[in-house]
Amino acid sequence: MSLINYQKIKKELNNRQKLIAVSKGQDISKIKKLYDLGHRDFGENYLQELIKKSTILPADIHWHFLGKIQTNKVKNIIKFSSLIHSVSREKVYQKILNTDVKEKCNFLLQLRLGDEDSKDGLSPEELINIVENHDNESLFCIKGIMGIAQNNISEKEKNNQFQICRELFFTLKENYKNIDTLSLGMSNDYSLAMSYGSTMVRIGTKIFGERK
Repeated sequence: MSLINYQKIKKELNNRQKLIAVSKGQDISKIKKLYDLGHRDFGENYLQELIKKSTILPADIHWHFLGKIQTNKVKNIIKFSSLIHSVSREKVYQKILNTDVKEKCNFLLQLRLGDEDSKDGLSPEELINIVENHDNESLFCIKGIMGIAQNNISEKEKNNQFQICRELFFTLKENYKNIDTLSLGMSNDYSLAMSYGSTMVRIGTKIFGERK
């Protein structure tokens, strides 16, 4: 675990940017170390791990769900998450809308980057269509978009993918007051992502070290 890296990353953020410490596969003791430094935003990819950690750790932690969403787990993902980053299919979006909730459910729509054959994420057209037809007065609030750059691509290709995210985010932000979040950038590309307007970076191993 590197608290030096944590402090370095924190210094790079401006007041509109937030660090999500990705704690999947990490010991409770490591999470507590960041918590004791005042950090409150942590990210998990698996529901069972999220439930376990959220019941053990302090209640004022904001848990971010980052993993692939199975429709049969939507209700509990909503229950245990402050923000869901990975709504990547129309079917998942509809399942969220059909869930009985008592308080606001905040989520991001995942934009598909790169390969048209990829199943991870919505096309720009699909994403825009959802936003345009969404009831912003409901308890279900679309806060913005999330992107994951493809692996093993050139710097030029990564810049192009981040630019696509940036343009779509700012277009939506100008037209919808509830949209204020661009979740973009991980351990190996967070600085570049921030230069493209990312408001949330998701960093795990650079802070916590290798996972179990």
